[in-house]
Amino acid sequence: MTRSKEANKYKFNRIMSFMFSLLLFTIAAPALSLPSQELLLSDDIVQKTQSLNVSEQLDVISNINSQKSEDARTLLTALERQQSTQSFSNIETLRLSLLRCFNLLEFGEFSQAITLAKQGETNARQLKYDVARPYFIQCEASANQSLGNVLQEQRLTEEALRLARRYSEKQAIVNGLYLRSRQNTSLENYNQSIEDLRLALDIFDEAQEQFQQWYLLPKSYLKAEISNVFFSMGDIAEALHFAEQVEQDNSSFGKLNFAFAINLARIHITLNNKEKVLNYLHTAELENHKNTAEKDLAISNAILSGIHLYVGNTDIAEQQAKSSISVLTKFQEPIYVMRIKRTLAKIYLAQKKDTQAISLLNEIIEQANELKQFSDLEEFTQIISEYYAANNQFELAYQFQVQRFDATKQATAKLNNAHFIQYQARLAEQNNPQPIDEEPTSNMNQNLAITALIILLLSIGLVLFLTKKPQAVLVDKKEETQQQQRIDNALLNAKQGHYQMSMLLVNINRIRQVDIPYVEQQFQLALREQDLLFRHSLDELIILLPHTSSAGATRVMHQIEQILSNWKSDVKTSIGLASLQQLDTFEVLMKRAILNQLSKMKPQDTKVT
Repeated sequence: MTRSKEANKYKFNRIMSFMFSLLLFTIAAPALSLPSQELLLSDDIVQKTQSLNVSEQLDVISNINSQKSEDARTLLTALERQQSTQSFSNIETLRLSLLRCFNLLEFGEFSQAITLAKQGETNARQLKYDVARPYFIQCEASANQSLGNVLQEQRLTEEALRLARRYSEKQAIVNGLYLRSRQNTSLENYNQSIEDLRLALDIFDEAQEQFQQWYLLPKSYLKAEISNVFFSMGDIAEALHFAEQVEQDNSSFGKLNFAFAINLARIHITLNNKEKVLNYLHTAELENHKNTAEKDLAISNAILSGIHLYVGNTDIAEQQAKSSISVLTKFQEPIYVMRIKRTLAKIYLAQKKDTQAISLLNEIIEQANELKQFSDLEEFTQIISEYYAANNQFELAYQFQVQRFDATKQATAKLNNAHFIQYQARLAEQNNPQPIDEEPTSNMNQNLAITALIILLLSIGLVLFLTKKPQAVLVDKKEETQQQQRIDNALLNAKQGHYQMSMLLVNINRIRQVDIPYVEQQFQLALREQDLLFRHSLDELIILLPHTSSAGATRVMHQIEQILSNWKSDVKTSIGLASLQQLDTFEVLMKRAILNQLSKMKPQDTKVT
């Protein structure tokens, strides 16, 4: 009888837990809803969106800003007019300003975007919505990236990432990792670029379901940038693989279709597949006809002219290049104009208009010197040197090769300086963390979000209580600090001693807490005296292996896997591996180990670098 009562009580508790979870989902669902794909692809999206409430309209704008920038601008303008006669919540006001900032970037209005981003970040501070700050800082960083302000861009990107992590804003983390990957690609730090992009992809779905939506760049951007990094590395097969994935992504619509078709055409030019190039050129031109922004159209025509040159349509290529030069000169874009003139010079050479080509090349060589665009200068001097060599004018060819060599040295020096600036920016953010503003906020919406979070945590606690899962006792703060100090010292010793060090990250979430001390003891028996074993968190063990290469760490990893297999054959665990590099912090090393761990959880047909 007693057992029957207990069983009924247990069933009642489980039913109540289920109903409570269902209620919580019902409350939270509106906040997690996203615009339908049908709405995003519709031709009359502006009219349909304006029938929605303010928050829903902002969601739509966020999801079409990169693809249908003109429609996004129209909707933003209408909401700003509406705001003058209707009261918006603080979140709606901040988000409207944020989306306007990112929309300005789409039209090349970078100075205005910087001004708006600074004002928005100040407003977020004043309204006690610090969670919005990293997004405004990222908008400012993106504008500085486009303007070539390397120091400001890198400093802002690191600051935004730091804040995003502090406030667990996964949308801002994804945006920040994408920004940093572009920096690293320009600095030829290709492995770091891929690492950041892989991590951004891994958390993208969670970021998309974030309780409070702010701004999240399209998923296709991440895949396209991975393709771009592999292309820059010379790995054309992987570049093509990710470029084709982009083509199938739901976020690939509107003007992004043009950009991604151009990317595929560029890859097939490298593969010398003219049929494919013509196919993607046709796709790109169909999409380009939908472009109504004069500046965007000019940039698109400049890109198309290079592809038309490859397929032999020199007259069309010349017409598009000249049109682009005219428009971008009006918009005062000297670097764009200089690079399009390079394409036009190549077109003239293909048309046997040698005098015009050489005149144009000399003009842009002088301009590249003035603008200190040494990478461009290196390319321009190579083109003209090859021309003179082909025409048996070897003395002139040699003179331009000397100029090219000097440009290469200056380009390398500029690149090394940019590396140093990036290192300084990261070091500054690590060593000078800004204090958290502890002043409480009285905003209704923020309190609602906090309340929902508390309810969610309580419901999780209830479920854990009902299932009676054992709880682990965490180390106290002092022990945690001492442990971190030992880890940092070990990494520092390896860097200063210039010896190899590897790290293993062992996932132990499938092992009962009462069994973990025994497991640790077995691990210690397999390790050397100088190896270090730490309990990093409730679910993770860290093993530091001094004087150990990646191959050596792999052997240790297999030993650990064997210990777990011998102990309990049904325990499946994953172990991440990472090897220390000179500029690595513990956080960077951990991130690389996590990525390695995640790659082993993916299906076998998934390509992982």
